[in-house]
Amino acid sequence: MLLVVGVSVGSTFYFSNLAVQRQFQRLPEEVRAALRERQEAALRGETVAPTPPLPVIRTGSAADPFLDPWQSSPDVGGTVTLPAGTQATVEGGRRPRGWRDDLFRGPPNQTQDFLKEVQRSLLQVGLVAAVASALLAFLISRRVARPVSAVSRAAARLASGDLSARAPTPGGERELAALAQSFNEMAENLQTLEQERQQAVADIAHELRTPIAVMQARLDALEDGVYPLNTEQIALLSTQTQHLTRLVGDLRTLTLADAGRLTLEVKGLDLAALGAEVVRDLQDRAGARGVALTLQAAPAPMQADPVRVRQMTTNLIDNALRHAASRVNVEVESRGAEVLLHVEDDGPGIPEGSREAVFTRFTRLDSSRARDTGGSGLGLAIVRALAQAHGGRAGLGASARLGGARFTVALPAQGS
Repeated sequence: MLLVVGVSVGSTFYFSNLAVQRQFQRLPEEVRAALRERQEAALRGETVAPTPPLPVIRTGSAADPFLDPWQSSPDVGGTVTLPAGTQATVEGGRRPRGWRDDLFRGPPNQTQDFLKEVQRSLLQVGLVAAVASALLAFLISRRVARPVSAVSRAAARLASGDLSARAPTPGGERELAALAQSFNEMAENLQTLEQERQQAVADIAHELRTPIAVMQARLDALEDGVYPLNTEQIALLSTQTQHLTRLVGDLRTLTLADAGRLTLEVKGLDLAALGAEVVRDLQDRAGARGVALTLQAAPAPMQADPVRVRQMTTNLIDNALRHAASRVNVEVESRGAEVLLHVEDDGPGIPEGSREAVFTRFTRLDSSRARDTGGSGLGLAIVRALAQAHGGRAGLGASARLGGARFTVALPAQGS
């Protein structure tokens, strides 16, 4: 704002001086020469002899009563005053006959005085405008800086580890309110992520502690001779070791998927044939639970990672077997550019408000179920992560045919 005032005043001075220069160029050559000599002599400090002033345009006055005041005669160059009080008119800038420089006594230069007065007035106005602009800029800067300073203080608290820090949202300026709101949303997301991280660490520690505690107790009993060292005890220890290996593998898969570093070896495969293999491998587990496991599949060629697709299919069927009452159905179909895998059961189903939560790691809707029988809580989270890594999606709905839950995985037929 101060810069604008300075430019305005400076430009006014510049153009006013330019106007004077233009008027000076219109004077007769001998008058301009005389003015230059007078100015140079004044700069040298010499005594300056009187010289004819600039021709003054004759206006309506006693010299020409037929003109209105402040109107000039178009054919008259100016009026000068002679010592005897007589008047001589300078026509076209030429001196009249009988002109003598030593007899001339010129009036003060009223044009230069007027210009100086205008410039002085402009300077005063510029100073007043500069002071007013500085005051206004100070008030506006304080108004703008106050919410920005609040956001800065909240950011400092956030950087120091206080994730509950929030910035006040101003009610006036829309941009500052948007800035404060964006900062608060960022802080809220960071706090949520930190809570999830702490919960994940606690869940992982609990998941790892359970099989390790079982193995440690069993080994202590074997060492004390409570249990005999036979194949049954070795099989029990092997089961716990496999559980640990599977848990570590699941955690590694989720970590790579979250970091975007999960590698896929995409090949051509038929999801119907792969689903038939998984159903055949899980028939014994289904029979042990008293659940009928069936498959309905049509040819569904696609481009995907066979190992990861098998892992998704196994996790979905294994989850359905744990919750089914007596029946689990697997269906594979090809629909346009997508290949769909449906796994549904006749279990109690999942409430609509909890259907998204089941895809979160370490989530169990039945808190009474033991961890060794209820799984690690990572299977469905891995299904969604692998589906998204392939460029697909995983969802959950209600089974209209069996009455339980219906999981659906949609994968692109041509790969991601």
